[in-house]
Amino acid sequence: MTTRAMGPVAGFGWLKQAINQGGGNPKAVFGGAGLLMLVALVPTLVQIVVQGGMGAVSATATVGLLGFSVLYSLLVMGPLFAGYLRLLHANESGAPVHATSIFQIFQAGQGAGRVIGVLLLVLVLGLLLFGAIALAFGGDFFAEMAVVMQALESAEPGEAPVIPALPSGTGTLFALLFIVGVFFNGLYSLALGQAALGRAGVGQSLADGLLGALKNLLPLLVLTVAVLVAGLIALFVLALGVALLMALGSFINPALGMVLAAPLYFAAMVALYVVMFGVIYAMWRDICGGGVDTAAGGGHEVAA
Repeated sequence: MTTRAMGPVAGFGWLKQAINQGGGNPKAVFGGAGLLMLVALVPTLVQIVVQGGMGAVSATATVGLLGFSVLYSLLVMGPLFAGYLRLLHANESGAPVHATSIFQIFQAGQGAGRVIGVLLLVLVLGLLLFGAIALAFGGDFFAEMAVVMQALESAEPGEAPVIPALPSGTGTLFALLFIVGVFFNGLYSLALGQAALGRAGVGQSLADGLLGALKNLLPLLVLTVAVLVAGLIALFVLALGVALLMALGSFINPALGMVLAAPLYFAAMVALYVVMFGVIYAMWRDICGGGVDTAAGGGHEVAA
């Protein structure tokens, strides 16, 4: 399968298409996102239970919780991300689908192992990329940066902190991390889309993700800027709405304010999932999705 290079304005288009997700079967689209969000909370709940039972968490327990979170993200959330992309594809294609269709990825022959293999390779590649950047700047650079961070943390409230000069090359590091981060997000999205919706194997999915991200670095940059701007606006509106509901409820009881604000916060998080995966789907469809046969591991087998 070939990958296509899109124009810079495609980044705006992907975000616009993602915001307009839900037409045709909003119950499935938003219900699936809600289920996805609830499943994603499991590691947090496990951590709360462990901390509640043990009090002070030991270093061994901390490492165990971290390992559990990584494995859970790879083995459970990764396939579910693919399942949700298939739900979005079925909705766009007019196929029957419902919220719980995201779990069908775990059925035999639905490609969960392929998705896990692709995401594992993407994770290793990401560690190599960011590790190479850290190696290029050297240990002395990060030691100087640690001194600056320690000075900020140790500053007394109300006093101007005495901050050492930032190490030479800080601006270059942040610019490089930004560009590599944009590329890596594109790689992750396209490789996941190929594993979930295309019929490519593990190696081909990774190769398509790499090539697709390289070809579309400019629209990915535009997309990132658009997401940052839209995210700041949405965050401001959400904070304003939550503050208003908290204030209204607090006239009766502070707890009532939290109860009133909780549904708004939950709805905002569900909408975030819909938009986030809507962007991934729109990006994959434009760059990799032309003429894909979604049967046998694609997106038309999602209806129960």
